[in-house]
Amino acid sequence: MADLEAAIAELELVRERVRTIRTLHCEPKSNQNPRYLALSNAVSNLTKAIDDMKSDC
Repeated sequence: MADLEAAIAELELVRERVRTIRTLHCEPKSNQNPRYLALSNAVSNLTKAIDDMKSDC
């Protein structure tokens, strides 16, 4: 269980880092911007994975 919790914590840090990168390096902040959209999708998919892993705790 500790390994799963550690993995969740690590993924949460990655998600926050991706959000920061998206904020700092994507103009315009719009789904019409391919980089912004890709990073937004990454954040969304990380959130789905984190939520799924949390359901196992």
